[in-house]
Amino acid sequence: MTLIRRTTIVPLLAAACALANTATAQQPPALLEPAVQLATEQQQKLNAEQDRRKGELMEFLSVDNKLVKGKPYSASSETDVVQTLADGNRIVHHTASKFYRDSNGRIRNEQTFGVVDASNTVPPETKVFIDDPVANTAYVLEPNLKTARKLTRSRKFLDELNADSNTMARVKLPKLDEGRDIVKQDLGKKVIEGVQCTGTRQTITIPAGQVGNEQPISIITDTWFAPGIAAVVQSSTSDPRFGQTSYALHNVQQGEQSSELFALPADYRLDN
Repeated sequence: MTLIRRTTIVPLLAAACALANTATAQQPPALLEPAVQLATEQQQKLNAEQDRRKGELMEFLSVDNKLVKGKPYSASSETDVVQTLADGNRIVHHTASKFYRDSNGRIRNEQTFGVVDASNTVPPETKVFIDDPVANTAYVLEPNLKTARKLTRSRKFLDELNADSNTMARVKLPKLDEGRDIVKQDLGKKVIEGVQCTGTRQTITIPAGQVGNEQPISIITDTWFAPGIAAVVQSSTSDPRFGQTSYALHNVQQGEQSSELFALPADYRLDN
């Protein structure tokens, strides 16, 4: 996506000022508003783009900001969010990715956003996220543009990510009595995609009247975690408010990963 830079906005503001100097006596003030409004809208778009980029970086780093060493693996994953409307219609969001982690804890996530469907005429967007705790850097690569953005990791930054994550959780759920309203159940063990997993079911019950609900609302999450790779292999959440969310790893391959996966490609341009 092409950024609208300050060098574009300043001439627009200058043009608006020049128009004001030459035409104030002849034209009503209302005629001066479109140019100024255009400059303002472009500045807002620029701010929104900067916030979006910061958001995608924060989301990526918050997914796996705990350093895991000595458990390298690669896998592909799929995430599906399905919301069924009252009339039976469904809203479906699908995300696919490829994930790599080496023995030093460096990770690479190749994320594909949008509708991953051959019948869709709009090609999905792909981004590559690299988190390198060894070099204390992170990159976001855009393969279609051959560009990259660099971010310096820090403990303060990761702490802020955790704080933001906790805040979001409090927004989505009312204040609950953990001993009464949150129940955990051991689902035992089973092998998924060739790795041993331990299952846990968490049931969160929102009591009647907490969010204007006439009856209690139950949110059920099943998670299958593989200690051998320190990763969630499968998970599913059923929330009557938002629908069904499922996540699954496929083609899990344990073993060391190439160092080239976690380096900035030589043919990419580094943007600030």
